Amino acid sequence: MSAKLSQFIEYRDIGMIDLDNIYDLESQSYDFPWTRNILKDCIMNKYDSYVAIYNNIIVGYIISKVTSYESHVLNLTVNEKYRNNGIGSELLEMVIHKCKILQSDTLLLETRLTNKSAMSLYEKYGFRKIGLRKDYYKTLLGKEDAIVYRKLLS
Repeated sequence: MSAKLSQFIEYRDIGMIDLDNIYDLESQSYDFPWTRNILKDCIMNKYDSYVAIYNNIIVGYIISKVTSYESHVLNLTVNEKYRNNGIGSELLEMVIHKCKILQSDTLLLETRLTNKSAMSLYEKYGFRKIGLRKDYYKTLLGKEDAIVYRKLLS
């Protein structure tokens, strides 16, 4: 992340106050976004989730479910204008840190076969491909497979 931008990014836990802004970013980022109710349920059920804020605007977030055995990154989104500045890395590191605190053995996630930048990020953090979920994501042309990644933490 550029020194200029990184010094102004704030990271914190997601709260209900963030719901509208997260939903807006989700809707701008995906053709088939999570619904507002799904996001609300994640916040209300206290999933392990964080936001990245720049100039009082949410520019990224991660939603995960961390347990003492197996954890799962459910959604990692960064505003297109702010990608490749280390925001996704920092959000992912926050979840990995939480996993280590709770002594989680494994961290799982899925990503689209076409999402090369996400695949690069996950592999940089030691995630390994372990499987494929056929027709996992909706697309404008039908469906797309997901690659399943796993990071062993213990």
